[in-house]
This record gives sequence, structure tokens and C-alpha cells, in this order.
Amino acid sequence: MKRTVALLLLATMLLTAVSCGGGKPAVTTPAVTDPTVTDAPVTDSPVTTEYPEMPEDMDFDGYEFVMLMSGLSVNDFNDFASDNAGFAVVNEAIFDRNSRVEDMFKCTITNVKELAASWGNGPGFKRMRDDYVAGESSYDICAVGTFDAPQVALNGYAYDLNEMPYIDLTRGWWDQQANKDLCVGGKMYYTTGDISVVDNLATHCILFSKSIAEEKQITDIYELVENKKWTYDKFEEYVRMVSNNLNGDDKMDENDRFGVLSWNDALQASLAGAKSKIAGVGEDGKIVLTMYSEKNIALVEQVTDLLFDTDYSYNYVNRTTSGRWQDKMAPMFADGKALFFTTMFSTVPLLRDSTMDFGIIPYPMFNEEQGEYGGYLAATYSVMYCVESFVEDEEITGAITEMLAYLSREIVTPAYYEQTLKGRDVRDDESKACLDIIFASRTFDLGIYYTIGDFTGKLTNMMKASKNDFVNIYETGKRSAEVKIKTINTQFAENNGEEK
Repeated sequence: MKRTVALLLLATMLLTAVSCGGGKPAVTTPAVTDPTVTDAPVTDSPVTTEYPEMPEDMDFDGYEFVMLMSGLSVNDFNDFASDNAGFAVVNEAIFDRNSRVEDMFKCTITNVKELAASWGNGPGFKRMRDDYVAGESSYDICAVGTFDAPQVALNGYAYDLNEMPYIDLTRGWWDQQANKDLCVGGKMYYTTGDISVVDNLATHCILFSKSIAEEKQITDIYELVENKKWTYDKFEEYVRMVSNNLNGDDKMDENDRFGVLSWNDALQASLAGAKSKIAGVGEDGKIVLTMYSEKNIALVEQVTDLLFDTDYSYNYVNRTTSGRWQDKMAPMFADGKALFFTTMFSTVPLLRDSTMDFGIIPYPMFNEEQGEYGGYLAATYSVMYCVESFVEDEEITGAITEMLAYLSREIVTPAYYEQTLKGRDVRDDESKACLDIIFASRTFDLGIYYTIGDFTGKLTNMMKASKNDFVNIYETGKRSAEVKIKTINTQFAENNGEEK
């Protein structure tokens, strides 16, 4: 009975493709009346080389599959709703995916949404906690804020996804780097992958102005990236080539031109670019503190020296004096006020109507010896997927979740990545190649997610204060960080029935 689901799935996909009946059109036929999608190329689904393994005759007799979308999702994007503003093609794909799963399993998919700040006790954590205390399950799958996810795992509210029937985290529709970075004690309580668009929107990147680069005779940015020579030294060199007091008032502010528009999160993103973490998982499966090293000390010194230099760097969070900084950053870049712009992919659609020509590149490596790029996922704005420990029916939840993840790779990811991001928002082939690098190099930092030593908050405050206090922050926080790590490892061992 295994693997024969592939035949049913292919039949369903073919039927949908040729159907002229009612309902929303498939993602391959966007409505020509929608001005946001008319220029997007139509792309076929990727050639399928693997399928979920489950029986073909799974009829769940009208089962209501309830999905919780919580956390502070970037731009309020909902992975399971088809009404996300500015994402017409993606909305069609989400609707199509959900409909196919409903038809395949004879079930209905219900979406419960509560989006709010999630710092470890957000709406996702609270709802899963309440269900755990009551010994029941209100949801089949939960998308919770990334700071909430470790807390639901640590407190025993989440099911080990490795043990869920039909869910196979080794398959291509699940994030394989997440398998490496988030697995503690051999357990995977939360993850991400093609099932989520939010994690793409919350991924950090650097934009650059092609006109300013040309003006400064900077012509090799893409070549440097391709040849793995895009380092922080080179980034700093180019940033320091641009500083113009455009209005001649002897002060550098939002009316002038800088080498880089930056924000407080750029430090964490730069550390990730150097493939450094606050904490990771050791060979024994336990969390270990990895923040302090000579490399990280040198990198933080270089980053802060550059970003604290107000002649070349404009921190659009700290220096915005009127209105919301979120409303100022993209217009400043579009108005030619900086060579580089450190941001997330959620910003890219804001430049859609701009006439400026820009490129997208990854964060630089620390040095060429590093060999591979690193990428950063903003924990504040992203979500992780988990299943409640008292889930009502493991087989139903596992089968539907795995099929949703698989069809997300086949339908939703192409709609976002190929048709929307590459086809609509990105303006050159070189940037498209860089997108592949950025998303493939993304890493996950348990030190951030568990707020170990509160190092993340302290580093953010350090950026706000424009004072490099990295070594002191580590030295004064090391003891509490190690105590917290020991507590976490002990708690997981107890949860897993292991010896302390």
C-alpha cells in the first residue's frame, strides 16, 4: 500500500490542471485582471522525484483539520490563508494546495489565526499550554512564533515530529538544515520547510543600488559573490566609498547619502553570515555555548566600527526621528540614499513600483577561508511548525501534514519563489542566482531562540547604544548562559526518560 499515493496524487494534479469548472483558478493561470501578476512568468511545477509514502485509500470522512497560525508573522502573512495582500499568485497556490488535500483525504482544513508578539509566551505558546494542561488538543498543527517554539518543546507541549506517522523530515519538502540545527537529544519538536512562506519573508538579505555602484565604479559585486570572495572586508571597503551630504547642511541625516542603510538586527545577521551562532548542538545532541571566539570578537569589532560610523552608515531604526521607521527605510533606499540596504525579503515587494535598479546579495562571509555563505532567519518575525503532544489522531494529522508539506513544495514554493520573487520582484538574473545561495545557506541559532544569556537582547541594546561591549556582554552573561543551557539539557533528558 505504500507509495501508491503517488498515482492518486498525479491523477488529482492532472485533473486540476485540465478542469474548467468552478472554484479558484490554478496557480498556473493567474487572472489577467490582476495588475500584480500579469508580468509574472508562468512556471511549471518542479519535476517530482519523491512522494510521501502512505496508503492511497485514506478517507477521513469529513475530519476537520485545524491549523493554528500564531506569532508575529512578518506582514501578517498567513501560510494557510488565500487572502494575503500583495501575493495574488501565492494565494491561488495556497487555495489550490488546501483544496487538493481536502479532496484527497475527504477532510476540511480550518485556519485559526492569532498574530501577536511572541517572545516565548506568545499566543501560540499560551494556546498549546492551555491544551496541555487540559489534556486535550484543539489543533492538528500549530505555527508558533520562533521564540515560542523552544518553550513548547521544553515544557512537553509538542510531539516529537520524528515519531509522527507518515511525517518524514528527511524528505526534500522539509528544511534539512533545520534537522541539523534544531534537533536536541535526537528529538525534533518543531521545524520549517516548504510548508511555510513566512520563513522566506523573514530571511535577511542585502540590497544594493546599481546606479550608485556604477557611479563609484563598483562592478564586481556579483562576481565576488559567485567566486566566494564576498567578504566583510570587501563590504566595508565599498560602504566607505559612499558618503555624501546632499543638502550641504553639515550634518548627515535621512536627507543625505550613505554607504549602507542598516538596523540593529544587522549584527546578528552578520554573525550568521560568518556561520557563527550564540549556541548550537554538540555531537552528543546537547546544546552548547558557541558565542565566544576570536573570530567573533574580530567580526563584531569590524561590524560595529562600520555601522557606528554615522558618516557612512544610517541606522534607520535608531535615527528615525519622526513617523515609523518601517515606513522610512524602503523609500530612503528607493530615493538613492544608500549603496547597500540590510533588510529582509519582506521588504522587496515594497520596491516593486520604484524605478531604481537594485540587486540582491547574501550577507558577506567573514573571510574567504570560510568557504560557504551563512544566512539569518529573523526569529521575531518567523514561525515554526509543531504538533500538540495530545494530538487527537496521530495518523490523520501526520498524513495531512506531510501531504500539505509535499504539495507546498510542488505548488506554493514555485508560486512564491519562481513566479512572485524571481518573476515579479527581482530584476536581474544575477540576483536570482543569489537568491538560491541565500536560502540554501540559512542557519538556525538555538542561542537566539532560547534567549540564552539574553545575549540577543543585549547585543541589540549594544547596537542601540552604538558601543561595542561584546566581550563584556559575554563575560558577564556566561555563567547564567551556562546555567540555562544545563537546565535545558537536563529538562530534555527528563522529558525523554534519560539519565541526567
